[in-house]
Amino acid sequence: FCSAPKYIDYLMTWVQDQLDDETLFPSKIGVPFPKNFMSVAKTILKRLFRVYAHIYHQHFDSVIRLQEEAHLNTSFKHFIFFVQEFNLIDRRELAPLQDLIEKLGSKDK
Repeated sequence: FCSAPKYIDYLMTWVQDQLDDETLFPSKIGVPFPKNFMSVAKTILKRLFRVYAHIYHQHFDSVIRLQEEAHLNTSFKHFIFFVQEFNLIDRRELAPLQDLIEKLGSKDK
C-alpha cells in the first residue's frame, strides 16, 4: 500500500516506460505489435481510469475551486469515448464513475 500521490507517480512512470518500450509500442513502420499488445494497452487504460476516479471522488472540490472542471471533464470525456469505442475497459471497472459517464455521454444525444 502507498499514498495516492506516490501511486500516481509510480503509475505514470510505469506507463511512460511501457510507451517507450519499442517491443510493446513499436514506432517503426512494418514492425508488428506484440501478441500481448491489447492486454498491455487495456491494463494501462484501466489504471489511468483509476486516476480519473480518484480525482473525481477525492479532489473534485479543488478542481472546482481552480475553475478547471471543464478541462477535466473534456479530458475524461475523450478518454471514455475512446475506451468505449474500442471496448478497452470492462464495464464493471467503469462502475465508480458510471453516473458521470452517462451524464457526459447524454449531452451529445
